[in-house]
Amino acid sequence: MSPSANNRLHALDWLPGLEFLDADFGGQPFGRHCHDAFAIGAIHAGVGGYQCRGSRYALPRRTLSLMNPGEVHTGYALSPRLRYRMLYATEDSVAVLLDERHPRGFNDITAEDRDGETARLLANAHAYFEAPHDAGWKLGLETALTELLRHSLTHHAGLRVRAPGHESAAVRVTREWLDALAATPDETTAVSLRELAARVQLHPNYLLQCFTRQIGIPPYAYWQYRRIERAKQLLLAGLSAADTTYRLGFHDQAHFLRSFRRITGVTPGAYRIHRGGKHLNPNISPGRWKTR
Repeated sequence: MSPSANNRLHALDWLPGLEFLDADFGGQPFGRHCHDAFAIGAIHAGVGGYQCRGSRYALPRRTLSLMNPGEVHTGYALSPRLRYRMLYATEDSVAVLLDERHPRGFNDITAEDRDGETARLLANAHAYFEAPHDAGWKLGLETALTELLRHSLTHHAGLRVRAPGHESAAVRVTREWLDALAATPDETTAVSLRELAARVQLHPNYLLQCFTRQIGIPPYAYWQYRRIERAKQLLLAGLSAADTTYRLGFHDQAHFLRSFRRITGVTPGAYRIHRGGKHLNPNISPGRWKTR
């Protein structure tokens, strides 16, 4: 069976050394090759296989593929159709995202994804590549990639990252800046995790962990929540959903609808605004009511 045309390889111009493969194929589209990067993948449909380190491997669903830079391997499907997601990250990109200059390699090239966490993090990162590029897209994607790399390298390569501290001042400044950004009437300026970290002179991964520990959610989720709170204020003030979409930097109205529903549980159209007013007929003065 020939390879499917559904394979997509995503690259980021502001984060060199990172690529994300969304694979959907049959047969053997990959001959012997290697990557100058760590490869972290999860099978989510079908059975995959490859030759590596002198052996053949079969990878069913919920199996991880974990390769180190320079490892020569093939790639093929052992089922009529194979679907998996894979992140490629060079050592330089790991240094940028995790502040780790010489990460240890994976001892095993396959592992069981017992709790499904790696597959979930891969799916979360993939969702951003398929999502509209709105004002918070870079912040969300950088957060997703950082969490994926940190989880994979700590659980499967023995990486030790700096534990989050309190950093109350840095978290407060970051939170206030996100509040202000969400309240800006013409919010079209893109924000990234690295830009947030530079404002408080912390490494992005460390700020992400400190903010999440103190606030309970990462900066991107917090910003999304504050933006929807701002949207509710604009709707309450009489703006239409279309105008609110533009004012808050959403890609389009459908994107605004999905974001609003994800946080509030309802669509903007189901957000019922009950406006106050006098309940008595203004032409009838108090004390002139007649009973029958």
